[in-house]
Amino acid sequence: MSDSVESSRSVERAKTFPLLQQTHEFLAQLPACRILEANAKPIISSIASSKPAKWASPAAKVADNIADKGLEFAENWAPSLKTKTYQDLCHDALVPFNYSKETVGKAANVTLGAADTYVYEPAHARMSTFRQFYNEKVYDTNGKPLIRGSIDPLVAPCNKRLEAATKAYFPDGEEVPSNGYNTEFSRTLALSANFVQRAVPWVNRKVTDLAMAPYNYTSHVNAVFNHSLDKQENLSLTNSWAATREALCTLNQEALQYAKPKGNNPNITAQ
Repeated sequence: MSDSVESSRSVERAKTFPLLQQTHEFLAQLPACRILEANAKPIISSIASSKPAKWASPAAKVADNIADKGLEFAENWAPSLKTKTYQDLCHDALVPFNYSKETVGKAANVTLGAADTYVYEPAHARMSTFRQFYNEKVYDTNGKPLIRGSIDPLVAPCNKRLEAATKAYFPDGEEVPSNGYNTEFSRTLALSANFVQRAVPWVNRKVTDLAMAPYNYTSHVNAVFNHSLDKQENLSLTNSWAATREALCTLNQEALQYAKPKGNNPNITAQ
């Protein structure tokens, strides 16, 4: 940039805003912006040093002072401009969602706790009392429920297959013990809950990977173009076009390698 632009009071004040700093850092990494800046600097310097620009210098200074006062007013009206970053804005935007999520979670826990205290426990106690009476007076089931206990031979093989499938597809997680359940049906419920607990993190990772795939590939494409530009002596239009062709060839070769049905090709990741 020219000296006149560098000495601009409004520009210097704007540079102190974190949001503008982050925006500048982001744009500085875009190949198109790098090429535009490199080719525009000589033109801007030439215009800034021309006689018409010098004649308009007083008016430019007045405009710069007005812009500086405007930024000063905005800074006083919203002091957060001096501290806020894009990460802070994202956090602030998620506050209502996080609060709602916590509230729903607490309400669910209270509801489940009430259901366990006032519904399940009394019903289970009555069933246990009736089972004890039935075992003493009618038929001894050895502490097992009469109906559910009678189908253990049919449920046990299903439990083994469910447990094997869970370990095969989702190896990370706690084991479900073989003992401690009065029936195989009760163990089925425990195995099903274990399956869900193991599957949820895996599903979350897959959803995250799928959602981030466009960003990751865009970041990779940006890195490939920047790497080609860095190898050029300068960013003139001729060299920039040569770097663009090289980057496109690299990306095309990667796409062909990735599309091959066989072969151990590393996944494209963001750099």
